[in-house]
Amino acid sequence: MGFAYALPILRVVAPGPGLPSVRAHGPQPKDVRPPSAPKASIQVRYHPLIKILGDACISAVIAILSAACAWSAAMAMGMALMFAPGLIALLFGALTAPFILLPVYGLAKRRIGFVLGPIILAGSIYCGSFLLITEEMDLFASLTSFTAEPERRDHTLLAIEDDNNNHCDDVCIKVLATSNHTLALRSNTRTRDWMLYTQADGATCFAKNNAKLALEFLLRGYPGKCATQRKLGEFEDGFLLRVIRSDSRWPRKSDLPKGFTGDSFEYFERIDGKDRLLARHIKGGLSNKTQFLLLLETRPPAIDAGPPIDRLSFIANAIGTDVETLRKSAEPFPLEEVLIGIENYFDQNEAIGADTHRLAGWTWSQVASNASRTQPQILKDRILHLITSHDPFRIGLGIKAISFMRLDERAFPDDVMFDLIFAPIAEHETTSLLERQLDRQFSPGRMAPAGDLLERARGHLNDPDLKPWQSRILNHINQLQ
Repeated sequence: MGFAYALPILRVVAPGPGLPSVRAHGPQPKDVRPPSAPKASIQVRYHPLIKILGDACISAVIAILSAACAWSAAMAMGMALMFAPGLIALLFGALTAPFILLPVYGLAKRRIGFVLGPIILAGSIYCGSFLLITEEMDLFASLTSFTAEPERRDHTLLAIEDDNNNHCDDVCIKVLATSNHTLALRSNTRTRDWMLYTQADGATCFAKNNAKLALEFLLRGYPGKCATQRKLGEFEDGFLLRVIRSDSRWPRKSDLPKGFTGDSFEYFERIDGKDRLLARHIKGGLSNKTQFLLLLETRPPAIDAGPPIDRLSFIANAIGTDVETLRKSAEPFPLEEVLIGIENYFDQNEAIGADTHRLAGWTWSQVASNASRTQPQILKDRILHLITSHDPFRIGLGIKAISFMRLDERAFPDDVMFDLIFAPIAEHETTSLLERQLDRQFSPGRMAPAGDLLERARGHLNDPDLKPWQSRILNHINQLQ
């Protein structure tokens, strides 16, 4: 029976001169340290790109939050920004500061991520908004590219649906007064009924429901004409202009991009109750995609897409004229016929109502004021007709109209002006105007009035009910030689 012994084998190695070294071959004993010896610490080193990416993300988030806080503060201040230029400058600085200070910090601390983060964010916002705006501009172009010619040109009904509250304005009045067309107006926010305006004349113009509009015809130089108005559910044939006004704050249901503010003009031809689109025009602008980062976004361009269609061009094209002619007032202005036409309403107080009666007086004064420089003699003749009428309403209008004229044109017959001293005038303003006119008419230094006017003045000097201004004027007349 044999035994095997595992003994280390010793080998003498002589590396160089001196004593030989001895190495043991075979199983080596484990390294044993005292229990009190400290363990080595473990250090984790991140890849440099990860650190840069983290800094970039952190700096971008800080920039966004800072700009959002600054914008929220500005919204809280509201109207104060409009009256404080310093606050506006402060807001601008607060919005731009993160994109300046963060890169400066990154350079100072040698953290390139803080430099790149705001730059990458700004570039991304600019490029992203540019791409979105380009896409929306293409959409506007596609929405307005279609055009067509009407099947018929002889439609006499023109319908306009917009935000004009069914009011027949200057252009509406001119169309009714100078053409054979009728107008249907509808508000696209209030009611679904049309208001149909049809030309009329004669006694129809003095009806209570038509008198106010008839006075507007006179104001614009169209005597003897007016319009009737009645509600209409729908119509079968005609041209239609639909104006859709959009606001980015209160968007309407439409195929327009979100954030659009402006008008969309849609031109239709209706035959047998069916609408056929002829053209579309869109005009307005786009809002920024964000508010607090608007300094970094691509500025949206103004929108003006499609053939030029608006309210005036639609009407001008339909009645066969041009926009400039449509804008012009009646030429020449028939002043005398207009003033007489308005005066015909002064005796219709009960038929047309007190409000319309007052409107007639205002309309007469407006026409008189506008014509005082261009046709003074016609105006003077009408004033003389009013102040000799013995009607307080007419006399008051005539006295007020005298002040519209030049000073050298305000002379009227002495007997007419003398009678006005005793006219039943209740308004203090009218009395003051008459007093100044009488002071000029009977000013000291002029010759005594002809005829028995001087004796008439002396006969009234002792009247018991004279007002102070009446006594003063009578004394002035009495002293004239």
